[in-house]
Amino acid sequence: MTRVVVVAEGGLVAETIEVALAEQGFCAQSMPFPRGRAEVVEARRRVDEFEAQAGVVVAEVDEVEEWRDVLGLVEGVDVPWLLVTGSASLGRWGGLLAAGCVGVVRMTDGLDALAETVRAVAAKGAGMDAVQHALALGAWHDLGAEQRDVVRRIAALSPREWEVLGLLGEGQTTASIAKMSGVSEGTVRSQVRAIRQKLNVRSQLAAVAAYQTATEFGR
Repeated sequence: MTRVVVVAEGGLVAETIEVALAEQGFCAQSMPFPRGRAEVVEARRRVDEFEAQAGVVVAEVDEVEEWRDVLGLVEGVDVPWLLVTGSASLGRWGGLLAAGCVGVVRMTDGLDALAETVRAVAAKGAGMDAVQHALALGAWHDLGAEQRDVVRRIAALSPREWEVLGLLGEGQTTASIAKMSGVSEGTVRSQVRAIRQKLNVRSQLAAVAAYQTATEFGR
């Protein structure tokens, strides 16, 4: 019996897919969406323990926050992942395929199509139409090396660093971020320095520009 792990933002969605796959003859298990390094390590342990042969992750990757969460899952947990999404962004699909995702299934394709694709992937087959796969990878590479590098660097930020950078992008100051977060301004300044180092930029303004580039890519 093919063993499949299911990850989704909403627990009800994951459970629905888990039940549907079980009815199709799979041994399916849902687990929480991991965020941050520690949760990805725990997800890896659970997948290894379950001996999953394929993974299904459900996410609306038009939101770059979700895209980067899926990227962290695909790169951090070694199992053939299928993305189930309502997004039609070939660039965002392509970024995940380049990171090791094996295919994309549209939400509108339905559960029967998902089960068929999972079965193919578990048998070492294709996870999506070859033409769509090539178009998605092409859209990712068409971004250019510089923009791809910016997107990948942004994706490497911790959840807290991402939050701080997003607030800076909205026009918040380090003082206002500190106040709303209940931490010292020095703590926020340290977080901003860490963000600049990870993004390899010299200024806060350049970090915000990188954030804007990342949030718009593939649209």
